[in-house]
Amino acid sequence: MASETTYKNFSKTILQGINTCLSIMKIVIKSKFKNKLPHAASNSCYVLANGPSLKQSLEKHYEKISQSELICVNTFSITNEYTQLKPKYYVMIDPFFWNGKTEVVINTLKAITEKTDWPMYLLVPQAATKSAAFQSIVTKNKNVTLTPFNYTVFKGYEKVAFWFYRKNLAMPQSLNVAITAIFLSINLGFKEVYLLGADHTWHENLHMSDDNVLHTKVTHFYENDQEIKYIPFLKAGNPNVTQKAHEFFDIWSRTFSAYMILERYSKFHHCKIYNASEVSFIDAFTRKKL
Repeated sequence: MASETTYKNFSKTILQGINTCLSIMKIVIKSKFKNKLPHAASNSCYVLANGPSLKQSLEKHYEKISQSELICVNTFSITNEYTQLKPKYYVMIDPFFWNGKTEVVINTLKAITEKTDWPMYLLVPQAATKSAAFQSIVTKNKNVTLTPFNYTVFKGYEKVAFWFYRKNLAMPQSLNVAITAIFLSINLGFKEVYLLGADHTWHENLHMSDDNVLHTKVTHFYENDQEIKYIPFLKAGNPNVTQKAHEFFDIWSRTFSAYMILERYSKFHHCKIYNASEVSFIDAFTRKKL
């Protein structure tokens, strides 16, 4: 047993060393060293994920939330709360939003363009800044500032990773936009980050059909029960192939692992993350009621 443990630790160390070297090479090739984030104007912020429980949080604590600096994500612009709360930061990471032509994408970008009558930073990966979709927004609406960040995933020694994270040259793998929003909130300089609407209860919404097709219900706080339907769980970038069960759980395992990385990184950055969601399966952050 002792020799087996020694072998595993040695293999892990070697693999981390190799991944660290490869990650540094990726940074040199891919990352833009000139990318800078704006600096937070206050001590704390709220990250608004779009899970169903955000509706409860807004109903209970609307005044408190509305008076704070807010970071919203994905399709938040199509809601009534968008123009009411006027978030200062808007985060997107899924290529779906700058390459897709679906109705939800068109409506989301149109709402940002037409409704944003306050100063707002639209934070997107460096690779997305040249897209016609985002260039159209900032051309038509001067209130929106397109702000790129380096989505260069770092794998390897954590202390080395954190150094590059802090320089905005790399970040953890983001299989969920909430990971990106929390990471950016730390690097923006907030010392307290409150997470709302991060239910992460996808496993409760799974259904396997008789022909072994995995289906899921993707729910958001702004939808009613009639709008929510089971849909096939498709592979990213391939609309004709569905995920298998083991692939689904592997994705979400890595998602929850990323939150653990963010918790450790927040301490490195002297920042405190609170999960204030009414409902949540995320166990990486301290739970706190508003």
